[in-house]
Amino acid sequence: MTEIILKILISYLLGSLMGALILGKLFGGVDIRNVGSKSAGATNALRARGKAFAAGVFIIDILKGLLAVLLIATLPWFGEAQTTFSTAGLQAICGLAAFFGHLYPAFFGFKGGKGVATLLGVMLGLSPLILMVAFAGWVVILLLTGYVGLASVGSGIVAALTAGLWVPGDFLSPLGLFTLTSAVLLIFTHRSNIRNLLNGTEYRFDVWRKFKNKS
Repeated sequence: MTEIILKILISYLLGSLMGALILGKLFGGVDIRNVGSKSAGATNALRARGKAFAAGVFIIDILKGLLAVLLIATLPWFGEAQTTFSTAGLQAICGLAAFFGHLYPAFFGFKGGKGVATLLGVMLGLSPLILMVAFAGWVVILLLTGYVGLASVGSGIVAALTAGLWVPGDFLSPLGLFTLTSAVLLIFTHRSNIRNLLNGTEYRFDVWRKFKNKS
């Protein structure tokens, strides 16, 4: 049990290392939680500080989710190894802990981002195949609607459906339970986007016009 608790805690603290806030302090002292959508994530970083800053945020947030799954969850334990969870189960739990760390970072007043990039890193470690299906869903929804938040929520739902339908009854597997939980959390973290969609004030990214302007 000690192994489980420590690995969950380390994963949570790793998730609490917010790329946007760390880079913001290093380069200009800007807290992007005070601008734009007030989210400490890559999308708001792009709007607030530009492409280079957003790319750095995106990489950091992906890496912490990936490291929680591939490194922390699988670290050798110098003592009696836990037998409560399978390796896949512990990886899913550590990934979820990193996700929570991004949403409620201990180092930044428990006010974080919406978790999409960190979740992407977790899924990259858990199932690259399901990640590719979810990313395809994200692209399709974005192209059809122009709403990044809606695409993010939709991709989470696609991931959950894919994990559950891949093998009948797989919703109860570690991966199935993780994707279901993360889909619900994505809906929760994007609740302001959903409200804005309903009242017609959500920012719409005109993807097709961007393409036309470049051609």
